[in-house]
Amino acid sequence: MNELKTEYNTVENESIEITLSSDEVQAIRELRKKISEKTNSIDDENQNDINQVVVEPEISISRSLDDDDSYEIKVNNAIGQIVLGERVINIAPKIGSDHFIEIYSKNKNKYKDLAIYKNQGTADSGDLLFLILFDFLEGVEDVVKKGIRKGYKLVNEELKFIKGHVNVLKTTRNLLSGKLAIDTDYEEFSIDTPLNRLIKSALFIVKNLQIQNTFKKFEYEEIIHKANILFRHFELIPDYKVSDLRSNVDRNTKYYEQSLIGAKNILRSLGAEVQVGDTKASARLMKTADVIESGIRYFLNQNLPENLSCSPEITYVSTLKNKRYPDLLFGYPPIAIGDVKYKIWNQQKVDQNDINQSIAFAVAAKVNKALIVGFSDKTYNNDINNDIYDDIEIISTTWLIDIDPDESGRKLIEEITNFLNR
Repeated sequence: MNELKTEYNTVENESIEITLSSDEVQAIRELRKKISEKTNSIDDENQNDINQVVVEPEISISRSLDDDDSYEIKVNNAIGQIVLGERVINIAPKIGSDHFIEIYSKNKNKYKDLAIYKNQGTADSGDLLFLILFDFLEGVEDVVKKGIRKGYKLVNEELKFIKGHVNVLKTTRNLLSGKLAIDTDYEEFSIDTPLNRLIKSALFIVKNLQIQNTFKKFEYEEIIHKANILFRHFELIPDYKVSDLRSNVDRNTKYYEQSLIGAKNILRSLGAEVQVGDTKASARLMKTADVIESGIRYFLNQNLPENLSCSPEITYVSTLKNKRYPDLLFGYPPIAIGDVKYKIWNQQKVDQNDINQSIAFAVAAKVNKALIVGFSDKTYNNDINNDIYDDIEIISTTWLIDIDPDESGRKLIEEITNFLNR
């Protein structure tokens, strides 16, 4: 049984035993309920893909068999933090914090001096949530320094003069009814763009974080203070729309990449707060698979040869009746598809359902190569999964979690490059 202390570190999908009061037990159960309700309202980029299995974050709690006052708490499919009064439970990824940070850093940009490494000590203690928020704010600071990018926004307005495109039918109705108003559509050069809306909305969440425990209070106060300062640059911009989550950077907005990915992760995260008696409790969880999959995608996009480059965002391919959303689409026009599985493979073969899904993606994309990216140690034999289905060649490749993360990335690039070039 764990002694009463202020900080607990655990891993997603694994139980941790903690002594809890009856109010704390009820608070965890209410957090679980709120998180469960919110998972149903989060936008999922793959929701139109009938083959996509969505695994949602979940909090579970059960009484320990050894002690009536002890309970086993488990968080499935998510990383983040649960706060119970003065106590903090940090949830780390199953692939290890060092590999998560390496992949998450690849999720931003190819600069070598990423701010996420400035607080490496924080990651050692398990608080990855702090790192993600810190890194997002560093990205936003970069955007503000280089200039908040404007874009053209379509505006519909009734004016007393002609501007842009005139909507003849609506204007005629106005004039016939005695209303002197010309209905027009025109483009306005504005900071009200999808990227800026995402950043504004994520900053709003960060600046309104509630610090209910004294543990690392100073660090979180610093983050909230910085978010408040940065928010002033974006406060006149409207809140984000769900469709904005599919926005991506281009050559002109490349410097937005670090802040954009952070904003998306924050906006997709699940937050909840409750109070039971004197116990205040909160949770902030991020679906690990989403962060990992987008991290791998950006990493490949930035490190593969240009002719093999991977689309930086999920791109759909169409069949006659449906759309398919492979995680990875290589080359333009496409020469291969890929699917990222946030699974740790041991000695068993890749699940046949995952193989079938990749084949369906390849058929829809009209390519004859497919690969599945997973996680394993270096003893895993990927050759057991290599096969040819009709004219579609399929292989598996892994990010190795028992070697240096930098080396894991290099090996992944080498294996995928060799496969795509042969």
